[in-house]
Amino acid sequence: MNFFTPIVIAELICLITAVFFLFKDNISFWKINIAYLLIALSAEARGSFLAAHHHHNVGLFNTFVLFEIAFISYGMYYCLKKYTNPRPVIFTGLVICYLIFTFFTVKNGIHAYNDVFNDITVSIMSVIFVLYCLYYYYKLLNDEEVLDLKYHPEFWWVNGVLFYYFGGTAINLFYGLFNIRIFEHIPLRLFIYNIINIILYSNWIYSYLCRAKQRKLQS
Repeated sequence: MNFFTPIVIAELICLITAVFFLFKDNISFWKINIAYLLIALSAEARGSFLAAHHHHNVGLFNTFVLFEIAFISYGMYYCLKKYTNPRPVIFTGLVICYLIFTFFTVKNGIHAYNDVFNDITVSIMSVIFVLYCLYYYYKLLNDEEVLDLKYHPEFWWVNGVLFYYFGGTAINLFYGLFNIRIFEHIPLRLFIYNIINIILYSNWIYSYLCRAKQRKLQS
């Protein structure tokens, strides 16, 4: 039972940072980051425990996708609402993701593990999130307000989402190519997956630091 994988360590550091810098934040989105990271870390720990005791953990991670869709969609809504009314776009993406998830869950069951469920559900979700991020960058570039992006928390939060889901989409599309083994026993796919997780949580950690600094300047 290995709780100290690179992903779990990155999640744990991110959670600790979020609690320290966001616990007293007055904006609900930033506080919800703490709740999401708790759920993600709990899912990883529970999944590791089940695997160690030779129990299926696929249903757990399939269920976690529901929280993932909701949280990332809400985060993109929060980041986009400064520039436009994102409700139609976000609502459409939510409907598409949940319809696809529901279809394959009803057809195969929540505990089903197959290429169709994972490839279609996760890939479409990832493509939608990448499009959200690109839309955010477009709106940001066309905004008349001058921002110092080095300290702009929403920018870094979205940046982490883009790298993670773009990388995940590439892994799903070129699964066979990334299935070769490096360092004798580690699949390249797993190595890249660890890297994009670290990039995601590193960007989020920095966004929390920026948010704390922003909040301090506004007070």
